[in-house]
Amino acid sequence: MPGRLVALVLGSAAQAGALVESVERIPPEVRQRLAEITLLLHGRATSEPLPAELARLCERVPNARVHRDERGQGHGGRRKVAFEYALQHEFDALVVLEPDARHAPEHIGALWEAAGAGAELVLAATRGGAMSRALHNVVLDLDVLDYASPFRLIACRVLRRIPFHLNEDGRGFDTELLIQCRALGVRTQAVELDVARDEGFPLAHSLRIALGYRAHQLHLARHGQFFVDHDVHYSLKHHPSSSHMQVLEAIRPGALVLDLGCSQGLLAAPLRAKGARVVGVDVGDPGRVSQSLDAYYQRDLEQPLDIPEGRVFDYVVCSDVIEHVVRRPELLRSVRRYLKPDGRLLISTPNVAIWFYRLSLLAGRFEYGPRGVLDETHVHLFTRSTFRREVENAAFRVVRERQTALPFEVVFESTGRSVVVHALASAYHALARLWPELFAYQFLLEAEVGTLLERDTR
Repeated sequence: MPGRLVALVLGSAAQAGALVESVERIPPEVRQRLAEITLLLHGRATSEPLPAELARLCERVPNARVHRDERGQGHGGRRKVAFEYALQHEFDALVVLEPDARHAPEHIGALWEAAGAGAELVLAATRGGAMSRALHNVVLDLDVLDYASPFRLIACRVLRRIPFHLNEDGRGFDTELLIQCRALGVRTQAVELDVARDEGFPLAHSLRIALGYRAHQLHLARHGQFFVDHDVHYSLKHHPSSSHMQVLEAIRPGALVLDLGCSQGLLAAPLRAKGARVVGVDVGDPGRVSQSLDAYYQRDLEQPLDIPEGRVFDYVVCSDVIEHVVRRPELLRSVRRYLKPDGRLLISTPNVAIWFYRLSLLAGRFEYGPRGVLDETHVHLFTRSTFRREVENAAFRVVRERQTALPFEVVFESTGRSVVVHALASAYHALARLWPELFAYQFLLEAEVGTLLERDTR
């Protein structure tokens, strides 16, 4: 079971009797294990006296607390206050209750048990609403039993990674929360309980939210509430037109590779499979990198690169890294100290001038997010010409240029095995090669060292 679970009971002072009843319906053994039972009174000024029923409840139940919420408005607005309360007080998980038939305090234990089995979001569910469920599941490619139920238990570690304050204050809040958990890959479980269905669930509005999420994935619209924190931003992309596969193709078997900004070492295992050896460099924790790396050096690439290696590398890979670095010329110059005279630099970066960002600018939209071309950690953006100029100005000669297709695997959350996604990426890659400035998602340059005259400072 999760560590410290708080039950948050939402209501107004006028519902004091019903709030007390909700608390008393929690089984005594569950009530005692709860870290806190918090009654959040919305529309209640802090100067107003506490209703007598609630004062007596706090005397009888040692872990009961009452807090006033003067501003929480609407279904979603009240939940934002509840979630923020749980985060500020550092609980591990929370369950929200309201004094109505949609919530069943006597079944908190069942939700808690499901969370103990590993679920991070547990939904109380009924079997009704088959059409609503089917429509949502088709649009979102999910298997959720009940979208309408507001009776849920959620881990606070999930809330820390989703921008729930950007969700609407109305009933659509719950749909947006489910979508955020889907985008984050949260393990979700439904528990069938004897609770009343929410017959007022706004089906059409909820489906519009679901379709809006799909438009967000396709970059046809951008919605801030769907920019969730994935923690690890990158995964290996398997289509032949992706930068990962093109880098792997460019490296000959048996080569010695220096992977700068290697993240968790995504390229190490497939390179080892073709007989190459890989040395990784990144600022991250060594405990989180791939065991397929032959060596790993924890370094900040904003600082002069200094690793205990000579001019021994056949390839230096700098895959989607340069846009994160302020001191780009220094980084590129330091690369030359580790490449063999006939070695190659393989360097890629996103194309800020791709067609959909041109359209976005025309529409007055230029929004950063957690990944992609407008990753919020990017400090410099490149077009085709400015990228080549950056590399050539660091005394490299570009010998080959490649382009990548849009990352349809990411857009459609594909495993890389879909025939449809593969065909779409292949067709788009043809466009990218035909008109790179407009259609390429990334540029990948292969360059050789232009001079060997720099001083070796090691």
